[in-house]
Amino acid sequence: MFLRKAWYLAAWREEVTDRPFGRTVLGERLVFFRTRDGSPKAVADRCPHRAFPLSMGTVEGDHLRCGYHGLAFDGAGRCVEVPGQSTIPPGCAVRAFPVVERWQGLWVWMGPAEDADPASVPEIAWLDTPGWVTSRGKFDLRANYQRLVDNLLDFSHLQFVHERTIGTDAVAEIPSRTERRGTSLHVQRWIVDRPPPPLFARAGGFNGNVDRWMNCDCHAPANVILDIGCAVAGSGALDGDRRRGIEIRSIHLVTPETATSTHYFWGYARNFAREDAAMTELLANGARATFAEDVAILEAQERRLTSARGAPEVDINGDGAPIQARRILGALIAAETAGQRRDGAPERVS
Repeated sequence: MFLRKAWYLAAWREEVTDRPFGRTVLGERLVFFRTRDGSPKAVADRCPHRAFPLSMGTVEGDHLRCGYHGLAFDGAGRCVEVPGQSTIPPGCAVRAFPVVERWQGLWVWMGPAEDADPASVPEIAWLDTPGWVTSRGKFDLRANYQRLVDNLLDFSHLQFVHERTIGTDAVAEIPSRTERRGTSLHVQRWIVDRPPPPLFARAGGFNGNVDRWMNCDCHAPANVILDIGCAVAGSGALDGDRRRGIEIRSIHLVTPETATSTHYFWGYARNFAREDAAMTELLANGARATFAEDVAILEAQERRLTSARGAPEVDINGDGAPIQARRILGALIAAETAGQRRDGAPERVS
């Protein structure tokens, strides 16, 4: 099941141009396009005439034209032209989805359009704020989106999966502290006076031990922001003074494609060495390599889960945050589904 009354990142802004762009979100095939003034639009990717994918059509001015019989639709999903006839058949329209361009991306609302509030688009200011330098990208993950959120909330795996980049021997032995904040979770872990991980040692030029912080905020349905970094051991980072360290925001915007596939958008933002192109390349490559390791793990996990459906899984202490995140999301989905039943609308199964 998916939470539909939510904003999901559907594409980085450069992916959507003056040509139709198709993408599946929450099991629904959408087509995105821009009108003449650059405004993004999103409608269902299915012509109501003969079900041809509108993403295989063309954009003409402010309209999306079907590539099969030429029917044209505006950004609200209304058919505005049927070649060869002067009237528009009743009901000739496609569903339009609210879409907002913000934080270098296009966010789509998958619930009822009347419930969409652009002000509630998640705050991801590090992607588009002066003072921060950001690298970003996307993985097509062949695994369920909740498995990725589990992974991002589980710091202990760093020691074993990411030993070449951000893992150290001290990670798994130090517990995290988890705090629920409404429909969000805050997870915090400090590793004090220990060697830095390889990527951070190179980025910060550290020669000795560091105090390392790993703070994570998970916002339902599936956006995870990591405040990570380290500073010279004993230099005041534990009291909030990060001047002798490096500070990074590791941004993970997780959008379900289907029940077993995920659009994994990532960003890596820093506020130090902002003019250093070599630093940008180092951190971008390091982030990409780190996240690719997660993708490989999760896809292998998904394959095994598929081949052994129903096999039991045990929980360990490190699973506390992922379990809480799943409970929060499950409660939101249950409330949304109950509301649909009360309104008399059919329950949607994803």
